[in-house]
Amino acid sequence: MKRLAAVALLSLAVPAVAAAEPIPPSIASMIEAASKDPAKLKVVADIAKQTNPASAAEIDARLAEIAAAAEASRVEKLSRQTFFEGWTGQGEAGGFVSTGNAEESGLALGLGLTKESLRWRHRVDGVADYRETDGVKTKERYFAGYEGNYKISDRLYAVGALSWEKDVFAGIDRRFSESLGLGYRVIDQKTLHLDVDASVAARQTEWVRPAVAVPGRDYSDSTIGGRVGGRLVWDINENTSLSEVAVAYFDGNGQSLESTTALTTRLTGSLAARASFNVRYESDPPVGREETDTTTRASLVYSF
Repeated sequence: MKRLAAVALLSLAVPAVAAAEPIPPSIASMIEAASKDPAKLKVVADIAKQTNPASAAEIDARLAEIAAAAEASRVEKLSRQTFFEGWTGQGEAGGFVSTGNAEESGLALGLGLTKESLRWRHRVDGVADYRETDGVKTKERYFAGYEGNYKISDRLYAVGALSWEKDVFAGIDRRFSESLGLGYRVIDQKTLHLDVDASVAARQTEWVRPAVAVPGRDYSDSTIGGRVGGRLVWDINENTSLSEVAVAYFDGNGQSLESTTALTTRLTGSLAARASFNVRYESDPPVGREETDTTTRASLVYSF
């Protein structure tokens, strides 16, 4: 009886298997033509399965093969890269000139480089921001930083950061910062990433010395404290993205915070327009300096 039941079930299953049809040649050609572009491939596959439902299983199997081959190729390529290979970047430039009751001019430059390998993620950033009003400097800031992430797992990573900065109008003649800690990718979606990290940090600061020194004021200090950071990238659509990068330092001398929010829209090819808002806060600035500085900027961005 059991044998007869098994035969009956097998006879029912055979027609279902037989019903699966191979991918029509024209559809197969379209899938292969779109295989290098994931977004286009998804559209082609969706239409192919709707118009050829009997071949849906075969289409899904082919998509899985393409995805596996692409991943194997990516891993093989990354494993062969040297440190100096595989970098991508963005150069940013903005400026203005105004005349009349007040003559003003300003120039802002930015550079960002990134590299992703099997175990490491590297970022290098540089900023130069200069402004004059009636021939007198009203803003002068320079920054250079490096951050390295060692991937412990798909989401957890070790983070190390080094930076140098100079911001005359915030009272900072020069400042070096070093930190080491752990980070975690809280959100890891195709169009949305959110990373957070916490580290032990050291900073060495030389404050701008006024013409007349303030009695009892130390214009040089070295501190040990903490650093927390966050980085959000949201690809709103294929041409527009929103980013937020925030870093805060805490030590015995006070707190520092910097936050940059940017909206970037691709204009054509590698060229994009960016609007950004930057906030910098120092809880204990030198006498005569404000605690908070803000900068709103419009600039052009070139990706390479």
